[in-house]
Amino acid sequence: MNNRGDKRPAGNDSFSTPPGTPKKSRPSSPEKTGEGTSMCASETAAINIRNARRIMAKIKHRLNGYKNEDNPTKKLIEYVREDISKLDTSIKKKTTVGVFGKTGAGKSSLINAILGEKDLLPSGTLCACTSVIIQIEANTTDSYYTAEIEFISKEEWDAELETLLNVLSEDGEEKDGALFNTANEKITALYGEDGVFLSVEDLKKDEHFTNIPEFLKSKIKKIVCKKASDLSDEIGCYIQHDDSLPGECYWPVVKTVTIKVPNCKDFLEHVVLVDLPGTGDYNKSRDQMWRMKLRDCSTVWIVSEINRAAADRDAWEIVSSSITDMAQGGECSSLSFICTKTDDLNPQKYMKASKLKDDDFHITPEDPQYGNKKKIACINHRNGKAKEKKHFDCDDNFLTVFTVSSEEFTKEDPILNQEQTEIPALKDLLRKYNINHINETTHHYISGALGILSLIQGSKEFDAKMIVERSKLYATLERDLHQALGHLHIYSHEIKSSLQALLAKGASESEEKGVETAEEIIRSSQHQTLTALCKNDGFFRAKKGVIDLNSSLARPMFQHINSTFSEFFPVQGKVTEKSLQAKIDQFTIITEDLLTKYENSPVLSHVLKFLKIEEMKLKKVLQQEIVEKKKKIYTSLYESIQKNMQPCYKDAAAIKGRGSMNKKKDMLRDHIESSKSEMFQEAKRNMVALLDRTLEFTVEKIRTGLMESMDLSLLNENTLPFMDIRKDIELLKMLSQE
Repeated sequence: MNNRGDKRPAGNDSFSTPPGTPKKSRPSSPEKTGEGTSMCASETAAINIRNARRIMAKIKHRLNGYKNEDNPTKKLIEYVREDISKLDTSIKKKTTVGVFGKTGAGKSSLINAILGEKDLLPSGTLCACTSVIIQIEANTTDSYYTAEIEFISKEEWDAELETLLNVLSEDGEEKDGALFNTANEKITALYGEDGVFLSVEDLKKDEHFTNIPEFLKSKIKKIVCKKASDLSDEIGCYIQHDDSLPGECYWPVVKTVTIKVPNCKDFLEHVVLVDLPGTGDYNKSRDQMWRMKLRDCSTVWIVSEINRAAADRDAWEIVSSSITDMAQGGECSSLSFICTKTDDLNPQKYMKASKLKDDDFHITPEDPQYGNKKKIACINHRNGKAKEKKHFDCDDNFLTVFTVSSEEFTKEDPILNQEQTEIPALKDLLRKYNINHINETTHHYISGALGILSLIQGSKEFDAKMIVERSKLYATLERDLHQALGHLHIYSHEIKSSLQALLAKGASESEEKGVETAEEIIRSSQHQTLTALCKNDGFFRAKKGVIDLNSSLARPMFQHINSTFSEFFPVQGKVTEKSLQAKIDQFTIITEDLLTKYENSPVLSHVLKFLKIEEMKLKKVLQQEIVEKKKKIYTSLYESIQKNMQPCYKDAAAIKGRGSMNKKKDMLRDHIESSKSEMFQEAKRNMVALLDRTLEFTVEKIRTGLMESMDLSLLNENTLPFMDIRKDIELLKMLSQE
């Protein structure tokens, strides 16, 4: 990104903002504030983890010289070598930032500005007109711009083709204008204007896909360019609809496009931006991936033009209809509402509408900078109003409002300084996610490495007296482990009992209101929308939000459990006192008293340090595993009902001809009425069973993990070869404190 600080008008930074506008510190450039700080921190962390890896590689190499030892000792050596290798394999997954917004909201310009790449994403790329999921990551290996394009399968497209042609052939009561236009766009985009007149057999022929052989072979297509503008030109046909190029747009058969950008390692190395298009289609695999990506989001950005942010319901509809997928069924811990195009404002009209005068801004027409100062004042005033959050019914800690101008940020002669565009603020937010990931990874690696060296130090002395001491310590730890797991098991039973009771109430209510709950969707759906809903097993992403018949049927069950479920399984970073994660965090058998008791033992003090770190590693692994399992627990309600409804969906989707819409609706109503009791009870049983398995898994993983470490470090009478690693331990301790 070029430094535009010296191109700013001299008077802007000293201009006073009107009353009520939030005041902020004004750094001269990102390099001197957040960016410089995080760059330094990330570089330090990178150096530390490289040094730690160098130390552990040396240890591993030295152990290679003892491969011919006796079998028990060899087993211990192999354990240590494998443990060193695992330090790199247990890396935390990337932070996912989901981006929502309707066509024209300025998503492409926003992301281009953040990346410092004016020509990367063409305007209109990240829009609702296509269903392609676009991911943006850092290219950390070289200076090229790359795109990896994943296609749906040829079989999936062949099946979708038949549906699209059916949509185009329907009229009268069966015609849905929005779906008709989507079907027409897809056919003409891929086959040209004559495509709508071809038979399904002709459209399925491989000859139409000679320009994308990867699609026919189910392979990833990779595009590599030296310049961002070149990549933009190359990927346009895979992500963008263009009426002027019929037959040359391939987005209808694209599932995802992953774009990797160089020179943004400091804020995107461990972060991925994911555009989540609001509009879906008849393709199940795209819908499944959409939901999977949604559930992986750590945070979500809702992008809307500032002059319609409060009234823009489209983006909110998409998010609100999916909020439980992101929270209880996912990992989302925060939302950012990003008001774009803040510079798009007529000062005269704004001041008149807001009943403002020059005196309110302390400006006069005689000032040579009057025009610029007047517009800046109006922009700041409107931004301040947008940040008041009175339009948003959200917790302040959950929602942050940004007011951005991508245009001003990239202009050669802007009237706003960089800070006022708030692009640097968003970039700093990504940078914060990135550095948090790096610090967590570095801490995890160095702590784990210290644990391994403690095991080596504790496996050197074995006489009769030490064997007795080890046995005593083992017995103490085994007793404490049994007791601590007993407490965890009791708490697990409390979680199960609470949710089971709430599910029972929800299931009864769902039985009473099953048809009534579904009726609103069934009654209001146009024919082709209803057909799409049935073909996609009860789930369809329409232009105005998600239509989900399965979740609607389960709504009373979700409503009964949501609050308690969130307490037991909160999103990361918001652990509650009642949560399972809090109980795991508090769990320990290596107490401070025990560490103090053995601190003077040159061997057992190291063994306890090893066990303490193994305990910490075990709890860290469990943290992410529980997040993944709680997603499956929560979505099991939806999936159970979907499974029960699938035969009905299939039969309803196949009904054609005059009166078919009413027949489909009646079939859905009849199935819900006849199967509602068993359907909701089965959903309850499945969720409780998954919950029970997760709780048992948690207790058992802690038990087996710690017992294995205790057996290895305290009951194993074989010693490791002598290695002087005192300096290595001191070096790792120094690295852990930086």
